[in-house]
Amino acid sequence: MDKPVSFAFSLFAGKYEKFLIIVFLVQIPFLLIHSFITNYIYAITPTFGSLFSIADIYYAFITLLLLLFVLIPFVKFTINEYQGNENSLKTAFYSFAVQGFNIFVFSVLLALAAVIGFMFFFIPGLIILAAFISAPIIALNDEKSVWKSVRESLQIFKKHFLGLIFCILLFSLLELGIGVFLNFIILSITPSYAAIMITQIFLNTIFFPIFIVVLTSLTIKWRENLSSLRLDKNKAFA
Repeated sequence: MDKPVSFAFSLFAGKYEKFLIIVFLVQIPFLLIHSFITNYIYAITPTFGSLFSIADIYYAFITLLLLLFVLIPFVKFTINEYQGNENSLKTAFYSFAVQGFNIFVFSVLLALAAVIGFMFFFIPGLIILAAFISAPIIALNDEKSVWKSVRESLQIFKKHFLGLIFCILLFSLLELGIGVFLNFIILSITPSYAAIMITQIFLNTIFFPIFIVVLTSLTIKWRENLSSLRLDKNKAFA
């Protein structure tokens, strides 16, 4: 893949109706579950006047867990389209069902480790997330266990850690900034929590799929580069 970012945006624009199906059948239901769970946690968790409460930690954990889990059909659909496979959408949902539990368990552990890292001045959590976020993509591409993809994910992180961190921060800050701006406008019109929630869900259904498609495309490109390096080394020692 020569131009992964261009491929990602072209794919998202060209197959937008297919991504919408994944959004409505997978992402939105999980976003509603996320909203219900986190609101309940904030309602029952006491605050002690500190900057961050225990509820904030739960919120971060559940958010990362669900986002890491929901990426499955978006990743598989992107891979199928790049490889020219038939029934791309059907295969994406099939992978979500077959590899879902394996990646869910991995997501629990990665989300827990990242949240613990975020508690220590943010940067450790970002590094942990960036180091392992490629593992599910590799697993879905090769149709193997995510645990067998961890080593290659770390290899990608070692060579492209700046690209990974930049990609995560760029999309996160863009969504956050636009979300804060829209919330400010909405609150100046109505205090309705439903309006705010719908706006946040709408933003996430745009930014999250694009982020995953870009990340998947970059991972494919980086893996191809790693394979080329291995071949060159083998030829050199042959």
